[in-house]
Amino acid sequence: MTSPDSNWLSRAFGRRHSRPHEDDLHTCAACGKDFVNPVDWEPVTPEAWWMRLRCGNCEVWREVTVTNRVAERFDIELDRRAAAIQRALHRLDRERMVQQVETMIGALRHGLIDPSDFAGRA
Repeated sequence: MTSPDSNWLSRAFGRRHSRPHEDDLHTCAACGKDFVNPVDWEPVTPEAWWMRLRCGNCEVWREVTVTNRVAERFDIELDRRAAAIQRALHRLDRERMVQQVETMIGALRHGLIDPSDFAGRA
């Protein structure tokens, strides 16, 4: 008898049981992760685009031809993901700078550095 937890490995790796919809270009058809990015693209007609896509998780490549509507939705999704990465980068950068300033203040307070540490050498 198969238990409800028999697919725990698939769930642990975030695999889906169904294939993503063909319009969901950002979702990998092989692993189900949303790590797909365009590597190359070009218009094939005034209404359609050819794209070469690659999944950053499982490294599966695929080629698709999609309508302008699907390509535009994919572009919006890519912009959304880029904005999330940008926000995370800014947050990490701020955290790093705060830590560096706190380290400098601590070193000054404890007399570990003084103005001569910053004097230019001839």
